[in-house]
Amino acid sequence: MNVKLFFQRNLNFGKRLARLHHSNAILFFVLTLTGFILFSTSFRSLFPAVRVMVRDVHIWIGFILCLPLLYYLPKMAKHLSTLKKRKQNRYNLYLVLTILLLLIVSGVFLTIHRQFPPQVSTAALFIHDFATWFGVPYVLYHSVTRSMWFKKLEKKQTVPSKQDPIEIDERNPLYTRRSFLRMTSAALIFLAFLPVISRWFKSFMPAASGGGPALNGGNDLKPLPSPNASSSPPVGGGRKGEFRYYTVTEIPKITNENFRFTVDGLVKTKQSYNWEEFVKMHRDVQVSDFHCVTGWSVYDVTWEGIPLKKILEQAELKESAKYVKFYSADGVYTDTLTIKQAMMEDAMVAVLIDGKLIDQKNGGPVRLIVPKMYAYKSVKWLSRIEVISHSHTGYWEERGYSKDAWVKSI
Repeated sequence: MNVKLFFQRNLNFGKRLARLHHSNAILFFVLTLTGFILFSTSFRSLFPAVRVMVRDVHIWIGFILCLPLLYYLPKMAKHLSTLKKRKQNRYNLYLVLTILLLLIVSGVFLTIHRQFPPQVSTAALFIHDFATWFGVPYVLYHSVTRSMWFKKLEKKQTVPSKQDPIEIDERNPLYTRRSFLRMTSAALIFLAFLPVISRWFKSFMPAASGGGPALNGGNDLKPLPSPNASSSPPVGGGRKGEFRYYTVTEIPKITNENFRFTVDGLVKTKQSYNWEEFVKMHRDVQVSDFHCVTGWSVYDVTWEGIPLKKILEQAELKESAKYVKFYSADGVYTDTLTIKQAMMEDAMVAVLIDGKLIDQKNGGPVRLIVPKMYAYKSVKWLSRIEVISHSHTGYWEERGYSKDAWVKSI
């Protein structure tokens, strides 16, 4: 009776673990799917209005994923006791748990990263990326090869006669079919992730000498600005880290014919420049860090451009001026700063980055740089500055981003 009870309890325990495993797999699939959607630049461009909602779903799924783990951890010792003679299964369990814990812990830090200095979010993002690009393929392989349909697929073969001995070797259909299916699954998953893994890995490799982008940065503009002596070579030593390029529209094509930079609104002296006039303006050089609200940063960037403060002083603000509104040449993106914020010493209308014209994909030929704030304030393809008397809600702020864009300092 005791033996029967023992086996019944183990059977029930195994069923509970199976249900837990299945629920965990479903949650992890949804977490992975929403994560890839958020990573996609195409999604940002096509569906910007729901990006914040998808981000919130991703975060909540991450928290819900903790529940099966919390339920499992007190039972982990008992589960391991059933795997005493199955070393491979134990190692697999340790690896999957490690991946999940890395994703959850780093995800929590990324969710509340604005409460910490950018260095914390940079480290958390590296861990999250590593666990994603190397861990997710393994977890997917693990989930696929342990699913019921995959096991049924493995068993679809000629059943050997009871009189014939079963030998596990290269001639045995059990062995060859199982190995072929598993190796094929592993290869397909690896190939699917290889491009993004390679791109992520290359972002940490030093750039080859002489292999940088052309000075025009993809912009069809003449003449090209001559870099200040502090820009080339960059006084900051060259930027550390890689930009992740996001757009909410197609990149505008800016040429000498359509370039126009204007300063108007509540100013006494309106300004308007074509490209030839704009590149003749006196430019300063500064070194600053660039922080995205999604958690990544680029450090020690050497920017060259016109301090925003000087542009506004030249235009002479009227007494009713309260805010500065910035327009992108894409015709869609806008944002604002208060007059006090716009007068910060390091707020800049930048033209060059590390001695080269800012790439089109990075907002060139002209973009706003506000180092003390997250990058959604640093408007790309800047074409117009309007001084206004009332508050304006910017593009991403209309879609859920906070108007408080300050980066927490150390």
